[in-house]
Amino acid sequence: MSMNDALEALYSSPEFLIRRAHQIAGAAFAEACAGLDLTPAQYGALVALRQGAPLGQNELGRLIALDRATISLVVRLLRERGLVEAMADAGDRRRTLLALTRAGRQLLARAEKRCARSGAALLSVFEPRQAATFLELLALLDAAHGGGAQ
Repeated sequence: MSMNDALEALYSSPEFLIRRAHQIAGAAFAEACAGLDLTPAQYGALVALRQGAPLGQNELGRLIALDRATISLVVRLLRERGLVEAMADAGDRRRTLLALTRAGRQLLARAEKRCARSGAALLSVFEPRQAATFLELLALLDAAHGGGAQ
């Protein structure tokens, strides 16, 4: 196999293409949220916490597909910034629940506007039907590997 053939095989492999898509999406998020000091994982946590009743840390991690170590770090950083507050569960004092603070809701509102524009820009390379199909295929891949993005 020639070097060109090997590179062509690499460039067309799902692993390479998904890694590149991740890089592109990460750069778009960083640009969109510049100045907000927010990571994609932190953004996901804020979105999930806004959805309803306070959540336990492990439940939050499951909702946004983060392992225990990562969600622990995300929550610690959000709490340190005053974006998330912890409270004892009235039904089980051993359990801590997490909720958005006013500052967390305000930052999330700013980030959501930016992320909506960024997401639209990412998908603008596709025709509308292609964009919908692309998102459906990503969701299918996620679901096939136990993901929560359904």
